[in-house]
Amino acid sequence: MKRSCIAVAALAISLSASAAAQPVKLFVLAGQSNMVGYGVGTALPAELQSQPDIWYDHHNPDAREGGPYAAATSADWGPLEPKGEARRYGPEITFGHAMAAAFPEHRIAIVKMAQGGTNLVDHWGRGLGPDPEVLYKSQLYHALLGKLDSATYTGDRALRYPDEPTRLDSALARLESEGHDVEIAGLLWMQGENEAGWAAAFGYGDTLRGFIATIREDLGAPGLPVVLGRISDNLYPANGGPIAAGKEANIDAVRAAQVAVAEEDPRVAWVDTDDFAPRRADDTWHFDSAAYQRLGERFAEAYLALVGEAGSPGASSANGAASAGAGGGGGAAGASGSAVSSASGAASAGAGAAGAGGAAASSGSAASSASGAASAGAGGSGAAGASGSAAAAGSAGSAAGSSGAAPGGAAGSSGCGCRTAGIPGQGPTAAALALIALAALRRRRRSGREPG
Repeated sequence: MKRSCIAVAALAISLSASAAAQPVKLFVLAGQSNMVGYGVGTALPAELQSQPDIWYDHHNPDAREGGPYAAATSADWGPLEPKGEARRYGPEITFGHAMAAAFPEHRIAIVKMAQGGTNLVDHWGRGLGPDPEVLYKSQLYHALLGKLDSATYTGDRALRYPDEPTRLDSALARLESEGHDVEIAGLLWMQGENEAGWAAAFGYGDTLRGFIATIREDLGAPGLPVVLGRISDNLYPANGGPIAAGKEANIDAVRAAQVAVAEEDPRVAWVDTDDFAPRRADDTWHFDSAAYQRLGERFAEAYLALVGEAGSPGASSANGAASAGAGGGGGAAGASGSAVSSASGAASAGAGAAGAGGAAASSGSAASSASGAASAGAGGSGAAGASGSAAAAGSAGSAAGSSGAAPGGAAGSSGCGCRTAGIPGQGPTAAALALIALAALRRRRRSGREPG
């Protein structure tokens, strides 16, 4: 027993030293209120209450006016944990946990800046002027990127909060001042509910493409991996949602755009949220605590699949940085996953049924590696909900299409808009272990515009 304890201690020291020698993997999380998150901290398993091995920097711009998230703003890096007086959380908790498991030789760092009730047109675009109606939601692109933002802000576009500490540039500077090499490893984006309530929905695809392009340009990372959370069908009035009847086409348009952007860009993936329970019967904009944990897990699975398929887990060094949505009331029903295969693997997705008046598309995500094959089951009828997602990681065997790990294999996920799994440089075991860890966490848990 003593020898075993010594061996474990030696391994821990070895892993710690290895992590210190590798670049810090920094992930950027941004969007509106479902990225902010309404998860209740006490709902987390004990091991996720605080994760000091993962560095976390958080800001919510309502702190500009002393809003309820003022106490949640970080002054420096701290442990990954719920923030503020209410100790709320979003997808970052389980996402960070999975990344630490998948990349044990790297320190994981997360920068999150999200603000409820915001849109790409008025708030998140590069070079925008202040929003005259809601000042504290202004110029969020600059608030996130800071000195990395290439836009010029003069005249009627002058910065509303010129002295505000910006997030990503200052976070990178702090890491580099301490001697860390940093890799900006990816962007997670959960947003679009705002546009789904008004005319901006119909230009959402182009706006989102532009946003991703400018982020990549300013970070000097043309291949930056991006994972999108598709807005939920909880928004449809037929499902008790808050968006008015007659606006179903707006919701359809945003959901379709999110899938289309991911389908056309090999460095973008999307995840489904249709099976997530709403926070309350009178708040179907937002999810309940368990859903935010699942959202982080799905982001992690999609990211691991995305970087595995692309052939490189990272996108940029900080030193170099300067199918349609499912119709709830008659829109086009779309894929809640994409079927792909690698060089010698095969994958297939089960057929999904279209929502009322919509066109049928695949519902399910299947991904196979060079030595594995997987298939997803059929999706249900009506608005596409969570369908099975199967991912085979290296030689780990087949993956489960629902919660829990398949015997001898890695755990899959419901609703992952993934491509192929596996992480070059880390080996298939790391990806498989990360997915199995996510499965263990699952088993342990048995108007118009969105308000600000």
